[in-house]
Amino acid sequence: MSSRDVEMDDRGMDDDDGLAKSIHTPVLRVPGVAVDMAICGLLGAIGLWFLIGGLGMKGGKAAIGPGTVPAITGGCLMALSALQIGLAVLRRARLPVVEFQRPLWLVLGMVLIILFPSAVDEFGYFPVAVIWVPVFGWVVGIRSPVGLVVATAIVLALAKFVFEMLLGTPLP
Repeated sequence: MSSRDVEMDDRGMDDDDGLAKSIHTPVLRVPGVAVDMAICGLLGAIGLWFLIGGLGMKGGKAAIGPGTVPAITGGCLMALSALQIGLAVLRRARLPVVEFQRPLWLVLGMVLIILFPSAVDEFGYFPVAVIWVPVFGWVVGIRSPVGLVVATAIVLALAKFVFEMLLGTPLP
């Protein structure tokens, strides 16, 4: 057995993290050029959003107003995204295939990240974090109950210390 092989017990579980490693685990294979183009397209859209938002801010007669930094940042993000899309198309034969080992868990993780700010606005940071951190921890592969409790305690303590005690900024 090589050093890269994982020794399994009779349930298909490895000894390190308790995650199932079977041949039935779904794998999503996506061409590298498609991944590059999708990510850069999304970053370009965010850049456009920053640019439009920055240009829409009223700055008075000052040369540098409150919208200057978002507009410049958005313009640069759009330009760099377009450049990267062009490079991805030119070298598409050399980009490797990207494999997503647990695609459904990946989508669930993205949904959790997208919903988190709205939930915080509705219910407050600490109640949402008490529920969200262990759920997100489970999605990313933490299966130990002690690990989930420790991760939750660390996130809550850091938020309390950094925002409320150090910066004096109350969390919602």
